[in-house]
Amino acid sequence: MPKGWDFQDNSKDLKKQLNNVSEEAMEAALLFIEGQAKSLAPVGNSGELRDKIDHQVESRGKDIIGKVGSPLEHALYVEFGTGEFAENGAGRKGGWSYQDPSGEWFFTWGQDPQPFLRPAFRRNKGNIKKIVGNEYGASFKGK
Repeated sequence: MPKGWDFQDNSKDLKKQLNNVSEEAMEAALLFIEGQAKSLAPVGNSGELRDKIDHQVESRGKDIIGKVGSPLEHALYVEFGTGEFAENGAGRKGGWSYQDPSGEWFFTWGQDPQPFLRPAFRRNKGNIKKIVGNEYGASFKGK
């Protein structure tokens, strides 16, 4: 190395900073998608489905995984539909009867899909890219 030159390896610090910014960018993007999903979710009588939509960020080695969803079992049926109306013909055919908690019986052919999670992501890919870009831009200003 030429005299008067000193080399510093900052790669570990840079990788740590990149990882932190990636997690922050994922968090910001997921908050946006969560809000969009809540605005698209059918409210029903209680609003429970909408209220239970949440997000989660997880680091797996070099990968940062983001998830938006609902822990409610019926969220899947709302998203994809049921019975005769299920997407891709994947539902039960011929209808069925069920008894509600009050003891009253009902017959149904199923319900139409009411997607709220997939459109929240698909309609906003451009916005998500901007959010992530803004997070990186704010953290790495050419320093």
